[in-house]
Amino acid sequence: MKRGGLFFLLLPLIFAVLSIAGDKKPPCADILSHCPRRGCAEAGTPDAYSNSAKYNLSPKGPLRTLTFEDFQSLQQQVEAKFNGKYHTLSKSDRLRLRHLEIGGEEIGEGRLVEIVGFIAVKPSKSEPHANLSGESVNCRLPRAENNDFHISVTPGLDKSEFKGIVAEMIPQRRNEKWTQELLKKVQEAHRMVRVRGQLFFDNHHYVNDDENKPMGGQPKRMSLWEIHPVTQFDVCTAPQCTAGGSGWTPLADWK
Repeated sequence: MKRGGLFFLLLPLIFAVLSIAGDKKPPCADILSHCPRRGCAEAGTPDAYSNSAKYNLSPKGPLRTLTFEDFQSLQQQVEAKFNGKYHTLSKSDRLRLRHLEIGGEEIGEGRLVEIVGFIAVKPSKSEPHANLSGESVNCRLPRAENNDFHISVTPGLDKSEFKGIVAEMIPQRRNEKWTQELLKKVQEAHRMVRVRGQLFFDNHHYVNDDENKPMGGQPKRMSLWEIHPVTQFDVCTAPQCTAGGSGWTPLADWK
């Protein structure tokens, strides 16, 4: 193999190591309430625009129900729009993310969406979790209460994280009853879930959808489009539920 070819094969791993190393810096705020929307990023930088977008708890409506196929289509549209070069996005680039299309209707980052699926149970150790070491968006503050809850949602219990998407519950104004422990109980109960929130493109990662060739340091998922932040999380308590149907119980009330 040529030296240049090896470099490009290792690029995702190098990117992941650099990202992790960058988040090992000390916190840039003393408490979460003092953390600005841009987190630790310098104002006016691509990271500042990305961090600010992650904080949007009032996504633009009306509510749009998406499928896992839609998330895959959105990924393909971004690949084409940016020619695969989207790991650093300027403010104008992020605005371009708002003008994509599903089913003949415009959709994009900042929209209120929902998806129905299951919290991933495959592979093992796929439970919902927080980044305990801290992230730039949350001013690198440690501990679960200061960080996002990472949830892998899949279309079926037989599908692995590699075939799912990511949803994130941010710590700002998070329902105190939304806990990692409760999410794990929903996962263990194999309950269908309905996740609502902002459609967000996490350009700081790579698609990691091949379980036979997994990328180290990269979240397992088939699209970089997320529901982030989650604004509503419901659990199906009926034998079967549909996105717009009955039988849903808010996570905070689920037992």
